[in-house]
This record gives sequence, C-alpha cells and structure tokens, in this order.
Amino acid sequence: MLVGTRRHEIMKLLDLKQQVTITELAERFNVSQMTIRRDLDLMESEGKIQRSHGGAVKIKRYMGANYEQRSSENPLEKAAIAKEAAGHIQDGMSIILDAGTTTAAMVHELERFRNLKVITRDLHIALLLSNEERFDSMEVYCTGGRVSKWAYSMDGIYTERMMDSITVDIAFLTCEAVSHDKGAMAWSPVLVGVRQSSMKAANTRILLADATKFSYTSFAIFSDLEAFDEIITDNRLDEHEIGIFRDSGYALRVAAVES
Repeated sequence: MLVGTRRHEIMKLLDLKQQVTITELAERFNVSQMTIRRDLDLMESEGKIQRSHGGAVKIKRYMGANYEQRSSENPLEKAAIAKEAAGHIQDGMSIILDAGTTTAAMVHELERFRNLKVITRDLHIALLLSNEERFDSMEVYCTGGRVSKWAYSMDGIYTERMMDSITVDIAFLTCEAVSHDKGAMAWSPVLVGVRQSSMKAANTRILLADATKFSYTSFAIFSDLEAFDEIITDNRLDEHEIGIFRDSGYALRVAAVES
C-alpha cells in the first residue's frame, strides 16, 4: 500500500472511531510500529490529528454552538472546574467572568463571598447575579457592546473599551479550544480583542477549559498559554496530555468530578 493511501485510510478509521492505537494500525496495515509513528507524526504536523499516548485522535474544529446546546454539555465537569476556580476568590475582590457556560457555573460558588465587584460580558451571568436576595453585597457591571444573540453575550469594540478602562484582581477566561503548542483559541476573530483586553485588565489570569476543549482546534488564537497564571480543567483529560502540559511548564490544575 502506498504511503498516501495508508494515511488516507487512517483518517477514514478516525472518522469511524475517533481514536486509534499504534499497535492496531501496525497490525491492520502490516507495517512496523515505527512506520506508523512516522505517519502519525507527519499527520499531526499537517494539523489532521492529535497524538495521544500510544496512538492518535482526530482533531475536531470548533465552529461555535448556541447557548442552549453548550449549557447541557458536561455539567458535572463545569461545576468541578467552577469550584476549583472559586478557590482563588476572596471577599472584596474585583473579577472578570468571561462569557461562557463554564463561567456561568461559577455563579453558584459566588454566593459565599461578600463585597465582590463582578464584570461580565455574558448576559445570562449578569441576569443571574442581579438577584438581590442571593447577591445583595455584590456590584455587577455589564460591559455593553454588540449582542451575540445565539451566545447571549457581548463583544466588539465597545466591550473592549470597557475592559480597557478597568483593573481587576482576577480574570476568569474561557476558550473554544486549547493546545499546548498553539495556545488558547476562539471560534471567531471578533473574540480575540475582547479576551485580550480582559487579560490585560487583570493582575491574575486563569483559563477555564473542560477536557473536551483539548481535542479541538479553532480559528483564532487569542493567547499563548504562558500568559495564564493557571489553567483549570477536569479529570477526563488524558494523563499523557496532562504530562505534556506540566512538562512544558504550564500550571495545570485538574478538578475532580463528583459523580
């Protein structure tokens, strides 16, 4: 079998089962494991796959999803990440909550704090935090800007101007995809400036990304991972992948998911 044909067949297999091992590929194509490793190394360099321990997974490109769809995905994992993230907060702090369902999961955690200032571009988060009975000592600021109707959030130049005019203790950022070599990614370039402005406003920058975000790529890179003081994910992330991030010097915290 020609090299190009074998690699095409590997991609077809990944379409069917999402993950393959070096051992099964070597047996299927009757070649050495070293040959398969070279195939996978080249395919990874072309952005077609992502290497995993002993094999590969197909890279999925995140193209955006509506709020209702995202809010129903991985609720236990998002709650675990939110709980870990809240461990950085103290009474009287000012914080940015980026738009997203993972940051929305932090709302429940914020009830125990007093005198917080919260800045968000997420309409759903702002609405939840406007409950005076639950958050009577909290000041809530909504950024303004262009409303994304399917995401229930705001973006654009007016959102950026708001972020450029403040200084906060912590910014909790979300992303649509994350890669140890490419960085944190957004599905659209319109989100790049907003998230970069949020990061500049903060003394501490924390990236929240559930484990599924590590199997995606997305269109627009908004930050290198070195810019984050911590990255918080959940314990579904592959141990080999965790090792790669930590060996690269990134402060990766893994939240335990409660069943």
